[in-house]
Amino acid sequence: MTSRIARPILEEVVKDLRDLIDLDVFELRSVPIASLATTKLIASELATYGGSGKADLIVIPGLSIGSAREIQNLIGVRAVKGPKYLGDLPEMLKQLLQGLEFSPDVPADEVMREKLTKYYQTRLSEVLQSKKPLFKLRNVVFAETPPPLNLIYEYLVSEYSSVEHLETKLSELRTLSYEGVVIGCGIECRALDLVSKLLSVSSAHDMLTGIDLIYESVPKEKLKDLLDLSDLILNISVSNVDLVASYLRTDQAVVAVPSSTGGEDLIKVIEMLQDIGFNKILVDTIVRPPTLGFVDSIIELSKIRSRVRYPILFSPANVYELIDADTPGVIALLIDIGFELGASSVLITESSVKARGASLEASISRELIYRAFLKKSPPVNQGIDLLIIKDKKDLNIPVPAHEGVVERVSGGEGQPRLDMRYYVKIYVDKEGKQIVVDVHDRSNNKILKRYVGSKALDLGRTLLRDYEINVDHALYIGYELSKAETALRLGKSYVQDEDLFKRTYH
Repeated sequence: MTSRIARPILEEVVKDLRDLIDLDVFELRSVPIASLATTKLIASELATYGGSGKADLIVIPGLSIGSAREIQNLIGVRAVKGPKYLGDLPEMLKQLLQGLEFSPDVPADEVMREKLTKYYQTRLSEVLQSKKPLFKLRNVVFAETPPPLNLIYEYLVSEYSSVEHLETKLSELRTLSYEGVVIGCGIECRALDLVSKLLSVSSAHDMLTGIDLIYESVPKEKLKDLLDLSDLILNISVSNVDLVASYLRTDQAVVAVPSSTGGEDLIKVIEMLQDIGFNKILVDTIVRPPTLGFVDSIIELSKIRSRVRYPILFSPANVYELIDADTPGVIALLIDIGFELGASSVLITESSVKARGASLEASISRELIYRAFLKKSPPVNQGIDLLIIKDKKDLNIPVPAHEGVVERVSGGEGQPRLDMRYYVKIYVDKEGKQIVVDVHDRSNNKILKRYVGSKALDLGRTLLRDYEINVDHALYIGYELSKAETALRLGKSYVQDEDLFKRTYH
């Protein structure tokens, strides 16, 4: 089942599958696009089509409104929802032939995602159960090499930090299956009372709790209290190993780091910690920024991996925070680099504006790499991806032939007719994850009404029902609201009347 507009691309998508399965494409006559179709309407149209009764299965668009059970009840043939996007239809049909059951209510891409996720989780559990862990912290397993690949988030104390702010982040991290959180404190590290509160909060959530601070800046009388609240203490080097060790319990875990660029310095720290009695040691070789030693630091990490049996903590923030490139692809590649080098833990930060969302991107990257590892294949076609701006396939609907008049419209043509009564200001509230629309009285600039929501279409429709706005103005508002929604979803900055993207692909 498809719509009139989507039929050409559907025919193209399924043409290579006709040797595997007997397909018949049925085009809905009454709706131009699938998202406007209801299952009741589809059932009524199918009832007039004689061939449907001979089918084994009816697949309707994933975006159809309602349950496909209505079709099954009327036609007498089992009906299920296909994927939301036609590009996923071949995979659905292949999974169908392999016996995967699809749903009359849930789009096929979601069914496949759930099934694949459960399948890979089962496979991963089997692999993990066969591995012997080096040690555990709380319920978190640390192995010499991955999997598991533990994700640890570094929460950096700043002017915005509070117990409530951390609570919100911890809730998000649990959803993303993070194993731990580290409270990071900068060189000045003066908010020690807040650091103590934050450590207590993270520990109460039964997450692996760590601390990363510059010990020289912390009064010795307060240092022991902070360290006592932590399962994991970062940044133990030759310069502070004696000081820190005097306050630590040997059941706590420590992260050894080099004071200089050489691997021998790191080996020395590890030997000192062993002599004191520590056996829960992680090793962080320090990954340096691009052009400033990144490749050398990766080579050094590889050498250290071959020399020590302790787990490696891979900290890629110096790379994705210090390169002016979008983080999703950079993080995905870095997670794979860490995995292939044998790092069994990754430390993720979100220090800069452009790195916001890195915690989600790292979680998706780990799942992508896990699936590729289990399938022994590259991280492609795994049922999960980080493709946000670009697509893998060209799914554009071909432009139909037209012999009539074509008017070519160039930029800057057509001056808008101003609305003499109202003007609109549009903002994106990133913290609240909302679009804010203020309608102003043009005569006195006062705000007449404020609208808040996350969907451009809903906001636009509501506004147009409340105010009489001319067509030019309505078109402009719709355009800006669409930009605002895109900015909100991508975490970009939105400024009314400014371009959203500085580059396009032509």
